Amino acid sequence: MTIRLRAAMPHEARSLGDLVKQAGLGTDGMREGIGNYLVVENDKGETIGTVGLERVEKDGLLRSFVLKKEYSNEQIFLRLIQRILLYCKEKGVETLYLLTKAVHLFEPLSFRPVPAEKVPAHVENTAHYKKTAEKGVVLLYCSLQEN
Repeated sequence: MTIRLRAAMPHEARSLGDLVKQAGLGTDGMREGIGNYLVVENDKGETIGTVGLERVEKDGLLRSFVLKKEYSNEQIFLRLIQRILLYCKEKGVETLYLLTKAVHLFEPLSFRPVPAEKVPAHVENTAHYKKTAEKGVVLLYCSLQEN
């Protein structure tokens, strides 16, 4: 199956928000920041997921990384992450961050935990970090300059 990423359009904010809500994630700021979201499509052009990329200075913070349940398998996940990393690198992102409880999924892909005392101020000061950082959630980073 082919996976494509494309920029989300303003009229897709509601449907992408519904997808994010179904995954149990918050949609704060999603409608206003829809230009920072990508739509994940299958080879039939159907929306199968979304991911947000919030620019934070020269870095990026992944948000609302969601795939529909029927597409949530390791092979698609790996291909999608590879596409996201390439997209972010093309957009000039130097370091990509994400908050997750599923650390085991991202460590094989060159993501490393950021110790709590070393969280960069520009990431720590984002609304997403302030709202999402909680017990059991780990901030991971991947340097795109090394990959």
